[in-house]
Amino acid sequence: MSIRMLLAAVVLPLVLCSCAAYRNYSRQEDCENSINDYSKMVRWVELGKAATVLVDRQQREAYLHTADSLRQRSVTMVDYRILSQACHPERGTAESVMEFDYFVLPDSRLKTVTDHQKWVYREEQSDDQVPGWKLTTPPPVFN
Repeated sequence: MSIRMLLAAVVLPLVLCSCAAYRNYSRQEDCENSINDYSKMVRWVELGKAATVLVDRQQREAYLHTADSLRQRSVTMVDYRILSQACHPERGTAESVMEFDYFVLPDSRLKTVTDHQKWVYREEQSDDQVPGWKLTTPPPVFN
């Protein structure tokens, strides 16, 4: 076996493995960023923006309706916590659990809602959706 064949047999698998690992690392980082961005958008009552950027098209209408409802009811977000998140870039799925603290004027009692989320990685681009991590669960209910 020549040196070139030996190098090709050793180097080629390493290159392919490193490309796959880099893709998974990149998706892992994108997943964490998407979850963080979503939580910040909800915290600042930007559910409409979240709906257009991070929510899967099947849930988009529900998020836009909830955003309108929050605005009309004068819901004020106080804080949020990411309780857990698990990104699985190799499967294209993720799960996250968050808590949002809020109050509805004129009542000043602090309320908390827990949001259990399921995310998927969409590779295809369509007219109304860019590729990336998309939230597939409905929005939390802010009573």
